[in-house]
Amino acid sequence: MDSTTQELKQLSTLNALAQYGSDDLLAAFLASYNQQNADWDEMVSDNQRLQQERDGYKRQCNAQIKEIEELKQESEFCRDMALQAEDIANKSTGVQQELNRSKAMVKSLQNELKELKKLNPKKLKEQNKRQQQKAIEKDKRIRQAEAALKDAGKALEKSRAETQQAIAKIAELQKQLAHDTGAGLYHNNKDHLIIWPQKTKMQRPDGSIFEGRSLLYLHQSGRGGLITNDPDNGSKLCAAPPGGLRPGSDTIDFAQDWLFKVNELQEGLVREEDMIPVNYNGNFDGKAA
Repeated sequence: MDSTTQELKQLSTLNALAQYGSDDLLAAFLASYNQQNADWDEMVSDNQRLQQERDGYKRQCNAQIKEIEELKQESEFCRDMALQAEDIANKSTGVQQELNRSKAMVKSLQNELKELKKLNPKKLKEQNKRQQQKAIEKDKRIRQAEAALKDAGKALEKSRAETQQAIAKIAELQKQLAHDTGAGLYHNNKDHLIIWPQKTKMQRPDGSIFEGRSLLYLHQSGRGGLITNDPDNGSKLCAAPPGGLRPGSDTIDFAQDWLFKVNELQEGLVREEDMIPVNYNGNFDGKAA
């Protein structure tokens, strides 16, 4: 606000006051002054009252803080008391259990004492003797059982060894059987060579005899003969007999029966009884080398 405006405002105020008399202005001033003093006194009174209330709140707060601390201490005390009570209860339970066990032991001992009182020294001696005899018999049975177990172990080991030997022997016999039943050895177009199961004795044209293993030669047509190894002349196919190969009727019948049994009844399976030789020649042992 500039100075001109202030001067105009002051002039306006003076003009307004000039309308009133001095008594009126003094009365208005005194009334305003008294009102200000009354307002000030009221404000001071309110301030004192608020300070008193604040002090009261402080005292109340301090009292509540003290009560809280006391409650905390009381709570801690109660907690300690509860833990102690729990510990006492546990100990009381243990003591009660121990007391019950002790009572049971006392009762058992009393019963045993009563039983002992019923027995005289003679009966006790006889009872002890019987118990010793039972112990001796039990020890004897234990030793017998241990000996039997040991013998059974030896027998089991022996049985296992014999079983292994039997298995090895069976394998060997199976291998030998494969050789002795005429296993196929060589096949080339129409020619076939089969292992002959026994050693054969052959006669040379000069009448001398030689012996050895032979191979059966078969032509695809089914005709064949033995190939032998003559140490003097090498390996050759044996010559056909005069008049050619003409098996006898008994031989044909035997072959017919054997082949029918093996092929038709046993579906080609050769069994042990089928390997039993039929020998009408006294000088032929029929054993494989």
